[in-house]
Amino acid sequence: MPTIYEAHSFAALAHAGQLDKRGQPYIRHLERVANRALARAGHARSVDRLDVDPQAVMQVALLHDVLEDTPREAADLRAAGFPEAVIAAVRVLTKPAVPIPYPERIDGVIASRDLMAILVKMSDNEDNLAPDRELPEAGFLRERYAASFARLREAAGALGYTGP
Repeated sequence: MPTIYEAHSFAALAHAGQLDKRGQPYIRHLERVANRALARAGHARSVDRLDVDPQAVMQVALLHDVLEDTPREAADLRAAGFPEAVIAAVRVLTKPAVPIPYPERIDGVIASRDLMAILVKMSDNEDNLAPDRELPEAGFLRERYAASFARLREAAGALGYTGP
């Protein structure tokens, strides 16, 4: 399995030149999500005794927008040596080609019962809820992410996760 460094490098190259909504390099968002997801995965493994690999969760977090926001495809992840479980979780987190409402996308993540994907999406929502990332005109997004986080947290709990 590729290392965290290799996952970070893959994501950094794939997202090179992309900026987030605040004008910061997009990789910073992925790093924050990865750190949050790693903490959740560590809790899931050490406290809840769930069969989750924190390194794989961190890879999913770093790669979670690669298929959605770059020309990269699942085959590129496969060629780079990422395990099928990581690729599957990234695919669960990728927006479908045909747009659907955000709550329905969250339905899909929950229905997957993929704890890695759920923990990463929780971490993604949490990062999007951070006050320093919120745009003044996007208050509706705060409500959307908060509702999504609550649903994802409940789904993670149903899989045995007891962490934040």
